[in-house]
Amino acid sequence: MSSRIAEVQGIISLLLHPRRLLTILAGIFATIAYVWIAAVRAVPGVRRRKIVQRAEWRARRSRSSD
Repeated sequence: MSSRIAEVQGIISLLLHPRRLLTILAGIFATIAYVWIAAVRAVPGVRRRKIVQRAEWRARRSRSSD
């Protein structure tokens, strides 16, 4: 069996079993939603760390130029 026929059989299998296709799509959507929510929740902490790092960098820079 050629790989082309196997690909077509895989597509036909998904079309014949729409619940599988819906499960796959739901999994993809859930993964994207999880990553997006995790990123949004992390924003305040990231901003705080950046502010601290910038302040430390400026302090080091001002000490080295003195």
